[in-house]
Amino acid sequence: MTHRGKYYAVDARLYDPPPQPIPILTAANGKKSMRLAGEHGDGLITDPKTWKQHRGEWEAAAKAAGKNPAAMPVIAETFVVVGDKDEATEAGELWRFIPKAFESYFGIADPAEIERRAQAEVPLDALMAEWAVGTNPRIHIDAIEELFDSGVKLVNIHVGQADQHRAIEFYRAKVLPAFRRKG
Repeated sequence: MTHRGKYYAVDARLYDPPPQPIPILTAANGKKSMRLAGEHGDGLITDPKTWKQHRGEWEAAAKAAGKNPAAMPVIAETFVVVGDKDEATEAGELWRFIPKAFESYFGIADPAEIERRAQAEVPLDALMAEWAVGTNPRIHIDAIEELFDSGVKLVNIHVGQADQHRAIEFYRAKVLPAFRRKG
């Protein structure tokens, strides 16, 4: 492969090509983008809400393109907080922009304007209702199981809180063992 661009040039060769083509997963979080991801991608990266709302669009487009959606990888990124409502509220303030990030905030260059609009447009309670919040492992296990049961193949846990170490240790000791036993 050769590329000569404004900022860099590449003259590269892949010496050990993979035995199979590397799948290209397409990210989507709306009805139209789910259709496009199904049509053009080899798999999907999305969020739980979009998956629940528009899974049919993705599957129909994949089938129309001659693919088997059941054999395609689906990754869902879900937010979690290992803590109480106050900790979730603190995390929600940091991540409040997420629901509209790709819907209407993507073209805003000023982070202060994004924050102002998110505070006015995204209710914290609605945002946190979509997250697994608490110190009971069952809350987190159930949220992940629900995604797997819906056809998601991989779950990306996005720890929204500042204390990342606490959440990682909690998942290591109390959540992930529930899935290791299942094989």
